[in-house]
Amino acid sequence: MNAPDDIHVDDSLWPLVHVRYLGVPTTPQVEAYLARMTSFVERGEPYVSILDSLGMTGMGPPQQRHLQAAWKKRHAEQLKVLNQGTAFVITSPLVRLAVSTVFYLTPMHSPYLITGSLPQAVAWAVQRLEASGLHAAAERVRHEYGVGASRHAGP
Repeated sequence: MNAPDDIHVDDSLWPLVHVRYLGVPTTPQVEAYLARMTSFVERGEPYVSILDSLGMTGMGPPQQRHLQAAWKKRHAEQLKVLNQGTAFVITSPLVRLAVSTVFYLTPMHSPYLITGSLPQAVAWAVQRLEASGLHAAAERVRHEYGVGASRHAGP
């Protein structure tokens, strides 16, 4: 049995936000995801995100990409300050094209990585947390995901 179409947003390791796309999310699900992301921006705290499309089975309508591009444009100034990096886990060439289209419409203003590997995305996210001075958060993520030992020495 296939998993239902959905977008799971996990902030249990805040300031890491791990978003998992499953199936082909509907436009209302994309709207709910963007509302949740708005709540993170409204916290006013730096964060790192992993956008994981490994469970995605297809693309929604172009309207969804326009919603995402408009959201990025609307929150651009906040994202420049708060978003310390985004790792995109993408194996599908079609999804890579869609992400490239969104970046063309509204360029990324923070570091990003596009990879086909969740472990590589998590390792990169840990590096971004460390680079942002979020050492305790980086340790929690390392522990939860089983990523290598800390590179940070001291308190």
